[in-house]
Amino acid sequence: MSLAAVTYIGLPIHSGGAHSLGRMSRRTAYEKFTEFLATCTLPLSPVVCRFDANDVPGLGRLPTLERELARRFGDYAHLQEGQAPEALDFLDEIDPQPTNQWGMAPIWFRSMVTFRVIDPASNRPVPGQDSVSFNGVEYAWSVPLGTSRIHLDLHNRATLGIELCIPAGDAEVVYRVVPWLQRYLPFKFSSRQWREWTPTRSGSFRSRKLPGTPGL
Repeated sequence: MSLAAVTYIGLPIHSGGAHSLGRMSRRTAYEKFTEFLATCTLPLSPVVCRFDANDVPGLGRLPTLERELARRFGDYAHLQEGQAPEALDFLDEIDPQPTNQWGMAPIWFRSMVTFRVIDPASNRPVPGQDSVSFNGVEYAWSVPLGTSRIHLDLHNRATLGIELCIPAGDAEVVYRVVPWLQRYLPFKFSSRQWREWTPTRSGSFRSRKLPGTPGL
């Protein structure tokens, strides 16, 4: 049975749902995020940017900061990508935010976008990146096979999450693309998060874990 796609989800919910970028500064993390998008992807829409003002367990909300967010940005839950520099300035001004016992801060700035993966050999999107080809089957919640998504979260620290799907009609493409993506991502792929998907006779897809990271 032919291999249809290879996927990566980084990371599972019990690990926080994203890769920690350690001591990397927020500005450097945002620069790495935008460099990855510009070099390795074809974004399918403008980057969605927003502030989240969270009710943190054990800490609650911070009304003073929420009022300042509203004064500075208006509808801070719907920002333009061009407002990112001002958002980074605001995070610098309120740093460090108070946190609860689990290290959760109340004010987050999030940038998120869906994209197609570029093949470095052709500088064009890898063929087959659309959900119709995979009958809408999801490999992560609300993320169908054939589509990819990345999200950067900035607060007291930086985390980067990614749902990555590479159609695998040509296995050589996967082994060429994955190391190239790794070069531009500011975290190391987890060898435990890769799966391969194969079509079934019913028109659905079954998956199994891969024993390591393709091409690495």
